[in-house]
Amino acid sequence: MSEREERARVDGMLQEALRARLSRRSVLRGAGVGAAGLSLSSLLAACGGGGPGGEDGEGKPNPSEIFGQEPGPVVNFANWPLYLDQAKDKEGNVYYPSLKLFTKKTGIEVNYETVIQSNEEFFGKIQPQLAAGDPTGWDIIVITNGRQFNILKANGWVYELDPTRRPNFEANATPFARDPAYDPGNKVSMPWQGGFTGIWYDVNKTNGPITKLDDLANPDKVGRNSVGMLTADMPDFVMINLGIDPATSGPEEWKEAAKWLMMQRESGTVRQYYDQGYVDDMTAGNLTAGMGWSGDVVYYKLWAGYSNLEFVVPQPGEGGLLLWQDNMMVPVGAENPAGALMVMDWYYQPKIAAMVTEWVLYLSPCKGVREVILKDAEQALEDGYKGYANKLYQTAEAEVAFPSDETLNLAKFGTNITTDEQAQEWDAIFLPISQQ
Repeated sequence: MSEREERARVDGMLQEALRARLSRRSVLRGAGVGAAGLSLSSLLAACGGGGPGGEDGEGKPNPSEIFGQEPGPVVNFANWPLYLDQAKDKEGNVYYPSLKLFTKKTGIEVNYETVIQSNEEFFGKIQPQLAAGDPTGWDIIVITNGRQFNILKANGWVYELDPTRRPNFEANATPFARDPAYDPGNKVSMPWQGGFTGIWYDVNKTNGPITKLDDLANPDKVGRNSVGMLTADMPDFVMINLGIDPATSGPEEWKEAAKWLMMQRESGTVRQYYDQGYVDDMTAGNLTAGMGWSGDVVYYKLWAGYSNLEFVVPQPGEGGLLLWQDNMMVPVGAENPAGALMVMDWYYQPKIAAMVTEWVLYLSPCKGVREVILKDAEQALEDGYKGYANKLYQTAEAEVAFPSDETLNLAKFGTNITTDEQAQEWDAIFLPISQQ
């Protein structure tokens, strides 16, 4: 059975992939303190708040020396569950086609392990090793922009990358993947996949289209006890939709967002503040509208048959979207950094990146993926897989999967919390809203 036939046959496995996404997205920011129960300040103090190897220190490893060495025979790659294209061989064993092609091309094996369940949990496991200067056992790790990312970067616990050894990235990285605010110049990271946080609604249950944030606080539009909000993302999302850039926000802007959220709560529209599982209530018909992640709505609307669901792409001046990205990084002490960067750059080829996108339905950081998916849809149609071809066509045309410049201009990254004081004030402002 060909990889295309296998992929067409196992569309149902995307349901499992979706639930893995929900678990991952629920822990993006965390609450109160940093990973593993430690505050941000104590973690930053582990290297003297940016000591040797950190942002303020001297003697940082030379990227050309680190990544210019001969690559080793194996790359150890830690990632989230069900976040890579899969297929089965004749014996029924699962393998990763895009990595199989990498090994065939380079001779380098990739030990790919789905060991990351949350940023906090995984960081808690590797932090003692990094602080002690010991290898973590991983050559590539995938971390979401946010608190743990900031700690790794500030302490110098990840290598600065050599831009001369990532030609595919330099040629094909999308504008939103290149030079993000949380890592200017992509000095220590390259995005793996990304997505939007926005508004979804059920066209059969709301009183007319939902187009803006205030609709989620209007009982006449969405009903009472019927809206789902995402606890981790809602502060940044509300700020964006109030015309505030989270990247330049401070306590006064945070309080403005909290005021809107309190107004919404008092309106009676909110059913629940979700950490995860909002999709269960969405598909069960218990919600009329709410906040959601773009990949979820693409999957359920286009691949699972929930044609009643819509993801809102705001009109200019009427709102915005929250953009997030999961990023590949090379931890200090990696045994095969040169091989790691080769793997990372491998996924910035359109044909390879499309293999991942067709499986995980996330926002690809590589240009040209949409065109590849359209060609795959044409081939699937010729091969007789009409249903699969139609889903690929619809995915390629989905604005939130392949956003226009106009949509990207509406999207911003979230607040970049870097100190313990910021974390404490943030949580003091926002946690009471969802906990009462």
